[in-house]
Amino acid sequence: APKAPNTPRLYIFDCRLINVNRAGIERYKVTPEEVGETRFSVPCFLVVHPKGTLMWDLGIVPDDTVEARARGEQGNTTATSAAVAPVTRTLTSQLAQLGYRPSDITYFAFSHAHVDHNANANLFAASTWLARPAERAFMWQEGNTRVNRTFFESIRTSKSISLDRDEYDVFGDGTVVLKAAPGHSPGHQVLVLNLATTGRVMIAGDLYHYPQERTLKRPPPDTEFNVEQSASSRVMIEEYLKKTKTEIWIEHDFVHNATLRKSPQYYE
Repeated sequence: APKAPNTPRLYIFDCRLINVNRAGIERYKVTPEEVGETRFSVPCFLVVHPKGTLMWDLGIVPDDTVEARARGEQGNTTATSAAVAPVTRTLTSQLAQLGYRPSDITYFAFSHAHVDHNANANLFAASTWLARPAERAFMWQEGNTRVNRTFFESIRTSKSISLDRDEYDVFGDGTVVLKAAPGHSPGHQVLVLNLATTGRVMIAGDLYHYPQERTLKRPPPDTEFNVEQSASSRVMIEEYLKKTKTEIWIEHDFVHNATLRKSPQYYE
């Protein structure tokens, strides 16, 4: 793996996009006319710290399915839907461009276990999983239609650290923190970075899907795991952002994501 930098770096990978229809948009209490750009970006993130590495959110289509379809095969038919734009670059190839293999990664975590955030979890079975107990239980809950177990079955026995408090300081210096924000799923969390040049950034998972949910102050959708928890988490996070002067990045915000530097460029 490459030599560790002196200060943390953030790399952003292209893990594709989702085309959202009117019904899908309106479930978030906004309309296509209000949001303008209706597509969802699906990014993946690599944090490179002097003491190790962290993968955050792992895409919507597994690499083995991408490779199978490149060979003209079907691949994992439960992996995705027609709404997902074709994936042409694997997460593994984007890591390799930087000199990393999945086995080089120290830690991995995802904002939550829905299918568009952890499709490549199995690649990181040799790494340490930073897991919230409520989300872990949710992932293997019988009859749970919001997850795809084939995406993460290999990490069931991975080394893991149970995140049993609201904030977890990954490297012990305050630069990379996982913060609980439950509601969208039982153990939903956000990633807070304090970068030397860029400053404080929160990568917010699915706390919001469109920025208009935030600016128009619309309530959380009825499809949340717990609507009241989601509403409380949004209030708590907004107070936190203001108090700490932290910028929020909404992961599915296609317009904002298009403005961000993509790997091999980085933020530091």
